[in-house]
Amino acid sequence: MEQLKRILYVDDDPSICELVALTFEISGDVELCVCHSGEEALEKLEKFDAQLVVIDVNMPNMDGPETVTSMGQKGFRIPVMFATAETSPEIHQQLRGLGSLDILVKPFDPLTLRQRLCDIWNSSAGID
Repeated sequence: MEQLKRILYVDDDPSICELVALTFEISGDVELCVCHSGEEALEKLEKFDAQLVVIDVNMPNMDGPETVTSMGQKGFRIPVMFATAETSPEIHQQLRGLGSLDILVKPFDPLTLRQRLCDIWNSSAGID
């Protein structure tokens, strides 16, 4: 598997999206596409060649799990990682059951976010 270069980040909270965008803008080595809804994410996936989708669990209209299910139905085979404030092991297990590489627990440290996502990506690919 290749090095992580393109992430689609989906969250309905504009302040979190801004913070994540700034974090990746500073590093400059990973292209980030930010979406504010599941519907927008499905549209952007048509054009943005994401290697990883990081998606909020709780969003209006189409939540994270529904969006991931729709991605699969549309033929997108992209690794996903859910972001949530939920800390319940049962909920995390359900999200992993949907194919999540890992769970990003909110609030997260924006200073370590890029490295954490790259580490999870590399770990899933068997890269040291």
